[in-house]
This record gives sequence, structure tokens and C-alpha cells, in this order.
Amino acid sequence: MNSTTLTCPVTGTPDLYGLGIRLGIYIQMVSVQISGLASIVMQSEDSLSQGVIIFVLATGIVLVRLLRAAADIQAVEVFPILTLLLAQLGVCRVAGRNGQTTAHIYVFEVAGLIALFAWFWWHGMDTLPRKCHDDKAFFFAKVSIWHWFRTLNKVGSVFAIIGGVFLVLFYLGAVMLLNFVLATNYFRQFQGETGGRGSRGGNGVVDLSSIDFLVNVGAIVYVEMALKWNDISDVHSLASPGQFMPFFISIAQLLSVFYGIGKGMLEMAEDEDSDSDTESGRFAAFISPFSTFEFDKRTPFC
Repeated sequence: MNSTTLTCPVTGTPDLYGLGIRLGIYIQMVSVQISGLASIVMQSEDSLSQGVIIFVLATGIVLVRLLRAAADIQAVEVFPILTLLLAQLGVCRVAGRNGQTTAHIYVFEVAGLIALFAWFWWHGMDTLPRKCHDDKAFFFAKVSIWHWFRTLNKVGSVFAIIGGVFLVLFYLGAVMLLNFVLATNYFRQFQGETGGRGSRGGNGVVDLSSIDFLVNVGAIVYVEMALKWNDISDVHSLASPGQFMPFFISIAQLLSVFYGIGKGMLEMAEDEDSDSDTESGRFAAFISPFSTFEFDKRTPFC
């Protein structure tokens, strides 16, 4: 076996997972987590999650096209991309206020990525070109993706499929329940009935954010170590516009999230001040007749 095979140089696809794109995805993960948490606390719209869902959809389409070509991508390149897409989609929190269309796309992407994940580990690896003698992945150590690690991912894909089926069934049930509630509220409003507002949720948000953060760190280490150990080249530079543009766009998104949080906090503070001023005015209006009454009582004694 020659040295070229031993060093196993793989020319990567920078337009799919170059350094700028990867850094952009990593920063976007953090931005989505912060934006989602802020939207829950401030009861505002999380438009950033919607953008991430569309981005994952576009990237997934490109990946599927490369897999159909089969000669343009190797097996060692696929599992880092799948990890990035799954991790990025996992940080999204799609609530009812994001719209049913966004929820439809989200569920479709989850089902599609799970199916693609299972196909790759069960069959796709054998159909893709393999230039290297062995391909490595990070699992708390350098391991081969072709032996027990592949079996582990096969088992994981089975559980993922089961979870995906339950997710789809739960989503369909939630859609039916939502439509029923909307129809009920419509008839109540038509009849002139009113209902109280529900209490705000949010318990356990910090715990979920902590878990998401740990998962994101693990995904980043998993991807970067896989690229390093498999000597994948041409994906470690920000020189081309196709790399530094996604990087700076993600930074701009993060800054816009912080700006939105600051603006929302200022608006909440102004609302609290206006409410306190209103209450003070009502209290002053309430006690002013009594003050006049006391003054009138003292007047005859002057």
C-alpha cells in the first residue's frame, strides 16, 4: 500500500461544508438558541428559526443531488454534513405562533433527515466512492466508521425512525387538536363568549437550552475531528467569497438577535414605567377628593 493511500487525502466540497459555512452554522446554532429563548420569555416571534429551517431544506436538497450523482462525494464527507444538518435542525423551536407552514416544513425535514441518516448507514456507504483505506470518526476517540461504529449508527437509526414515527403521529394529532380549538374559539366568538388567557409557559426552558448547548458542542467536535483525521482538504479557508460571506452573515444575525433582545427589554421597561405612571395617576385621582374634604373641614375654623 503506497503512502498516498495511507495519508488518504480527500478533496472536500467547500461550497457545502467549507470553513466559512461551518463557522456560519455554528454561530447560527447559538443565535437560534438565544433567539428561541428570548421569544419564549418575551412572547415574541422567532423569525430566525424560520430562516434556519429554510436553510436546512436548501442544504439538504444539495446533499441529495450530490448523493444521486454518487461520483462527486465520498462516504467520509456525508456523515459530517448529516451531523451539521441534524444539529442545526435540533436547536429550532417551532411553536404554534410560527405558523403551520413552518411546522409542516420542519416535520418534513425531520422525517427526511432521519430517512437519509438510516439510508446512509445501512446502504449508502456501500454505494459511494471510497478513496481511503479507512475512514475515521470521533467517538471520544479515533474510531473507524466501517465496523462497530457503523453498527451503532444502524441501531441508532432504528430508534430515530421509531421516534420520527411518533413525532409525525403526535404532530398530526396536534394539528387536528389545534384546528378543533380554533373552530371552537370561532364559534364562541361568534356567540359573543369570551375566555380567559392562558398562563405563559416556560418551565424547563433553561434545562432544554443547556442540553442543546451540550449537543451542539458535541456536534462541532464530531465534525471538526472527522475533517481533521480524514485529511479532508480545501475546506479550511475563508479566502473565497463563498466562505467569508456566510460567516459574516451569521455574525450579523447574532448581532441582530442581541439588538432585538435589547430593544425588547427597553420596550418592556417602558411599558412597566407607563403602567406604574398610570397606577400613580389613578391613586392620585382616588385620594384627591379626600384631600379636598380635609381642607374643607379645616376651612370653618380659620
